[in-house]
Amino acid sequence: METLPENDENLTWCSACLGSTDPDYQTYNFAVSGVLLAVVGVIGLFGNILVVTVYLSRHHRIHSTSIYLASLALSDFFLIITAMFLFVLEAWRHHNYPLLAWLYTTGAPLIFPLAAVFQTSSVYLCVAAAVDCFITVVLPASVKQLYCTPRRARITVFWIMNFCIVYNIPHALEIEKVACIMDSGQISSQICPTDIRKNPAYYTIYYTYMYTTFLAVGPLILLILLNICVVYTVVTSEVDNGEESDTVSLILVVFFFIFCNFTALLVNFLELILPLTELIWQSNGTSKIPENLTLL
Repeated sequence: METLPENDENLTWCSACLGSTDPDYQTYNFAVSGVLLAVVGVIGLFGNILVVTVYLSRHHRIHSTSIYLASLALSDFFLIITAMFLFVLEAWRHHNYPLLAWLYTTGAPLIFPLAAVFQTSSVYLCVAAAVDCFITVVLPASVKQLYCTPRRARITVFWIMNFCIVYNIPHALEIEKVACIMDSGQISSQICPTDIRKNPAYYTIYYTYMYTTFLAVGPLILLILLNICVVYTVVTSEVDNGEESDTVSLILVVFFFIFCNFTALLVNFLELILPLTELIWQSNGTSKIPENLTLL
């Protein structure tokens, strides 16, 4: 770090881009995000590796549902990695770890949009798997044979990933690494929101309405309807034993998604009520990373 030049009046204080500098909050954030999240994340990584291994085995990969479940596990795997970078490193960097602070401020502008891509892909891969399960269990066998094939599943996964990348391009323009002044008077760096991110119209359209429609309410309603039909059919009729385990697994995944997605939906409804400026500065690190990864 360098000493602040006397004639440099354009730099902001590093604390200006933090959601809170309160020591008690920093301690709480370190315990939850720095330690607890790290432990849960590592468990999740191993769990998703196991899921991918099972559903891509020779016995399971002949079913389209297995392709979706394996793809969902891969998406969640990378979502956990990016979330651990954004949250765990963010918590540790405030406790005298300059290397971690440099790694975070350098990598966050790239990792943040990647995390958003994997969050979106996890949502829509879950929806695709639910649609596939609905066709398999509820609709006639002729429809199942036409649409529920491993090849169609791989094509669907490919286009979902392309859509998720395009949808999340704006996130790449939301945060940036800027030079700032530490309390000691030295020059450091911090992650701050860009002018685009702080634009009220952009925030309202992209975060509140588009997020609620395409990542919360829309998928949630569709999954609830599909799952009701699938569960009713499974309970009242016989399902092919070869795909019964996949169907049960998917039902559990969808139920878990619905439970977790309720939190994201609640956050967005609160944002419609609370003042925009208050919400922008209540976020941890001002980039609204926690909101975008609510589904983790």
